[in-house]
Amino acid sequence: MSSRARAFILDFDGTITTQDTISTLFNFALSKQASKGQDLSVARDEILAKYSDDFSKHVKDFSPAKEERNTIPQEIEYYRSFKNVESRSFERVSRSGLFSGITDNEWEEFGRGAVKKGEVVVREGLGDFIEKVEKLGDVWGVVSVNFSSHFIRAVLGSTGLEASKVEVLANHPDENGVLLGPEIGEGEHGSVMATSDAKLASMNALLRSWRNASGKSVSEVVYYIGDSGTDIECLTEGGTTGIVIAEDRNSTLMGMLQRVGVNVRHIESYQPDEGSSVYWARDFREIVGNAFPGSERISKQT
Repeated sequence: MSSRARAFILDFDGTITTQDTISTLFNFALSKQASKGQDLSVARDEILAKYSDDFSKHVKDFSPAKEERNTIPQEIEYYRSFKNVESRSFERVSRSGLFSGITDNEWEEFGRGAVKKGEVVVREGLGDFIEKVEKLGDVWGVVSVNFSSHFIRAVLGSTGLEASKVEVLANHPDENGVLLGPEIGEGEHGSVMATSDAKLASMNALLRSWRNASGKSVSEVVYYIGDSGTDIECLTEGGTTGIVIAEDRNSTLMGMLQRVGVNVRHIESYQPDEGSSVYWARDFREIVGNAFPGSERISKQT
């Protein structure tokens, strides 16, 4: 691998997919438990209701309020502050038994089927994007707070990608339905990933693993692609080119970045030697058309 290889790290929900998939995973788990004679819909509803209450209360009580946060450090502190809220919710999921008894193979089978049925839609241009990355000798991986790394791999594999070789750092339930963090070694898992600082730590862990791998040499050129507030630290990390996935400039993440003083330009204005910058694109087709050498520029009007 060339010493000039670039590293691309992607979020999953709302980035690789067009919509968040958490409700899809819940529905799958409910159907699996129902097939065993267990109706856990009340448990699911309670998980969602308690999370909504905790979230709303935290937002209301947090200081400084949204309109008073105008710097990146302030916004990072806000997203990091949700750790207890998210942890309590993950614990409720683990205690509920909602994911209990679902095997890795079943998660993978469900992921492939969900794409085939249209329950999960992969964002336009992903296949071409990955083909470009691999053709140029660059590397790529996924960092996600999603509930199942095996589900993620299956969704990627359903597009024709060699998903078994993809580095995926995400949470996953064990055989008892207890949510574990990303795998950090053979059979070892870290803490559950839920907040922006945890995603940044996982991104850096992925970069270290690539740079330390035998026969691989990854440059300092790093791209992070994401769509939500939990991506803020990865998108704005020093030395990283951030790419926001958004339908237009009116997305929640785009508005937040503007509020804290981050200038986000469309990917058509991408310059490879600018260092740390943040751009936005509607899909991977626009990224391929503007961020890769030799590609014909694609403007946001097309």
